[in-house]
Amino acid sequence: MPRKSFHHPKNYPGRDWRGLCTLLNYTIPSGCDPTDPIGKIFKFCEAKTTIAHFTRCLERIDRYDVVEETEELFISDIKYFKEQCSLAKYPTPVVPNDFDINIITLDDINSSSNGLPLTRYDAFLLYDKADIQSAAAVVEKLETDYKLKLCLKDRDLRPGVMFEYQSIIKLISDRCNWLIIIVSNDFSNSPWNRFIVNYIQSLAIEKRLPKIIPCVFDDCVLPEELKCYVHLYFNKYNPFCDPWQKLMITVSPYKNLALADSVKANPSCQNTSITTVDKKKVIKFSSEEINLPPKPPKPKSVFDRLVKTVGNISVKVVPTKWNKKKVKCTSL
Repeated sequence: MPRKSFHHPKNYPGRDWRGLCTLLNYTIPSGCDPTDPIGKIFKFCEAKTTIAHFTRCLERIDRYDVVEETEELFISDIKYFKEQCSLAKYPTPVVPNDFDINIITLDDINSSSNGLPLTRYDAFLLYDKADIQSAAAVVEKLETDYKLKLCLKDRDLRPGVMFEYQSIIKLISDRCNWLIIIVSNDFSNSPWNRFIVNYIQSLAIEKRLPKIIPCVFDDCVLPEELKCYVHLYFNKYNPFCDPWQKLMITVSPYKNLALADSVKANPSCQNTSITTVDKKKVIKFSSEEINLPPKPPKPKSVFDRLVKTVGNISVKVVPTKWNKKKVKCTSL
């Protein structure tokens, strides 16, 4: 069956794909499959022709029927294209798979974005909301004066963390060297605080490492699980004990330097004299100078005791295989 050709009154090649090729200045390369000319025209128009220009070309070849049938498709494609452009302009941040597991504190967000390891803390400060003033005093003393790094739930925990107490336990057990507790009656009445203390206590026993430092600022009843620890009392005066100094020396990762600074700060330790002895010089002392007790005599053997009791003994032994030669064993 021969193909039909619909000629345009303005002498365009036709009202089909040939007229579009003429208006779009496109020529189908020779040797291509001629069964899908419209598909080749669309591929040509992707980078060189707009939808508005393509629609005007259809109107010029008097194909308003095609324009009406494709109008809704063109509008939906335009909306989708604009949405994709806006997403490309403001891309959605890619969240790693382990974001909710390991990124617990605000410092972790900064460390993770800069490719640094997760933050470690010298101690985690656990307290009840009623003891907020005592907690502020601890933070002021340890962080401002002693330059230690503490972690607080209300200040450092990242908003949106799922399973709050599970994240706190993971943070204390993995990335905090100590757990400082402000002990009070309100603290003991909180089941969540006692749960954390009991868990960290069992973890410390399992690892055989000290972990908990109880601090007392007001008179209270000590809970049973904390009575086995040495407490720091900040509400009682003791001329032989500075609780802040002891807390700093214990928590500080540089214990030798902290101990040296504490000795310098304590005037009672500056008056003590230290005598040094040269290791190369060997000093010998007699037993009289040292006043050591005399050495006990060595225990005698059974034979010596027998000789002392019976007296001197003379024994003659004549073996038969020695041709009756006499061998004498004189007394010892």
